[in-house]
Amino acid sequence: MHEQPWCIHYPEGVPRELPVGQMTLTAMFSRSAQRFSRRPALYFFGKTLSYHELHSLVERFARGLSALGIRKGDRVALCLPNSPQAVIAYFGILRAGGIVVACNPTYTEYELSHQLRDSGARAVVVLDLMYSKIQPLNLELVIVTRITDFMTTIASYLYRHRNGHQTPPDIQPNERTQFFHDVLDQALAAPAQELPAASPDDIALLQYTGGITGLSKGAILLHRNLTANVQQLVSWFSPAERVESFLAALPLFHVFGMTVTQNICLAIGGCMVLVPDPRNIPVLVSLLRKKKPSVITLVPAFVRKLLEHCDATDFTSTRFVICGGAALPYDLLKRFKERTGHMICEGYGLSEASPVTHCNIARGLSVKRSVGLPIANTDAIIVNETGREVPPWETGELWVRGPQIMAGYWNNPAETANALKPGGWLATGDIARMDQDGFFYIVDRKKDMILSTSGLNVYPAEIEQVLLLHPQVREAAVIGVRGIDGGESIKAFIVKAEESPSASPEDLIAHCRRHLASYKVPKKIEFRTELPRSILGKTLHRILRAEDEAGQRSEEPKNGDGPKVPPSVENVVACKEGQ
Repeated sequence: MHEQPWCIHYPEGVPRELPVGQMTLTAMFSRSAQRFSRRPALYFFGKTLSYHELHSLVERFARGLSALGIRKGDRVALCLPNSPQAVIAYFGILRAGGIVVACNPTYTEYELSHQLRDSGARAVVVLDLMYSKIQPLNLELVIVTRITDFMTTIASYLYRHRNGHQTPPDIQPNERTQFFHDVLDQALAAPAQELPAASPDDIALLQYTGGITGLSKGAILLHRNLTANVQQLVSWFSPAERVESFLAALPLFHVFGMTVTQNICLAIGGCMVLVPDPRNIPVLVSLLRKKKPSVITLVPAFVRKLLEHCDATDFTSTRFVICGGAALPYDLLKRFKERTGHMICEGYGLSEASPVTHCNIARGLSVKRSVGLPIANTDAIIVNETGREVPPWETGELWVRGPQIMAGYWNNPAETANALKPGGWLATGDIARMDQDGFFYIVDRKKDMILSTSGLNVYPAEIEQVLLLHPQVREAAVIGVRGIDGGESIKAFIVKAEESPSASPEDLIAHCRRHLASYKVPKKIEFRTELPRSILGKTLHRILRAEDEAGQRSEEPKNGDGPKVPPSVENVVACKEGQ
């Protein structure tokens, strides 16, 4: 790669070209198990597993899968919240030669059916509470576990007590249904030497995109893609071996949590403090105070929640606070720094890139509203609509390339051709710009761009940032509402600040007129109590568009009737990712 302007700003000791070793995830984990044998690897509600114990469980699970007929290249869906079972199954599937299909455990049967059928999964690992969703899908093998299986006895009792003594479903094991511990007990039926050897070029993971732009697609991530990203980020942050502890609040079924929390932590001999439900703020804060993690990975929604419940004393052991998954409002970053004394290190990535391609510098240079610099071995350019590179400060689509980039989309050559360009470039679909020093700024999603009624391109994120400057606005989302002329009028959805319930549409429109060109000013304001968000806190603009279209249809007169009242929007439930 030719010299780029961002190289001179790299953290001390980080080379432009990192000697990335060709490694498998299973080899990476086995190496850690040997080097850090007695170190704690996982902590879960009072239960600690050492690297030696975790490696033994991974080997047993892999051999159990093999005894049940799982062979190299078989897809096995992993549909669990953060728990020891999720980590054991992840590495156990890979050790058995399988391919992990990462699934969101909050998905509906309909959502899961697409991913499982598209991937051709033969088996799935799920919680007992999800069994009813999985049973109708007729997979060859369903492995069931309870969230309490790896808790201490007292923690298990307290967990059930605090969750209303919910009666677990009555599941009878049979040829198609096995319990997690029974799979572990079948290890003797398949000797370790019969397990297949993995290659860096083998597929490790099918990571389905979040459904922000439509039907989700399975990004094919090879072992070498995922281990390359681990090596890139370890070089970038220089975490200390054997001493770091990671607060695993981000879901491990999402590639951000999977790489930045799970894989990095286990590569350096750290301990993962597993949080099954980060929405349970009292538990999250309790773990933060009790275990004092040195590495905290967050999405903006969690940053806001922590600010509401924590102060500087809760972060005395923290060395790194890393944020991704969605854009972090600058005022939130500033408030976190003022409250805790820690600067959040913001980065950028996507499922198709394992996921990280850009990052600011931890405890170093952090540029306002920038996602940072391309990390080692990563190149990035901004291109116009013809695919030609544009100069600094001009806006265009962000393209990236590096060893972490996916091999393509599973069984989807058309979408693969749209995303992977000649020269190894991945077209991200994000609108961005680069300054003269090589720092990148995300302007908006390409798919969310609005073609205004004046014929000019409008980026919702720009308007949202302006709306968030208003003291009576807590959250904002902007969409385009298509008109009969093909253009789109601009509509904003607003969640009012609790202390300012008197905000009016007229006030907000006047505020926008003071900060935006006239063609960017929203024509309509709608107030809501909350916005639909993905599991990582991204605003689901697609859901807002669908709901708005449904509301318009309900207002259309039918059979001579008068206008119908649209459904209430004051109690919108937060949508699951991809729904």
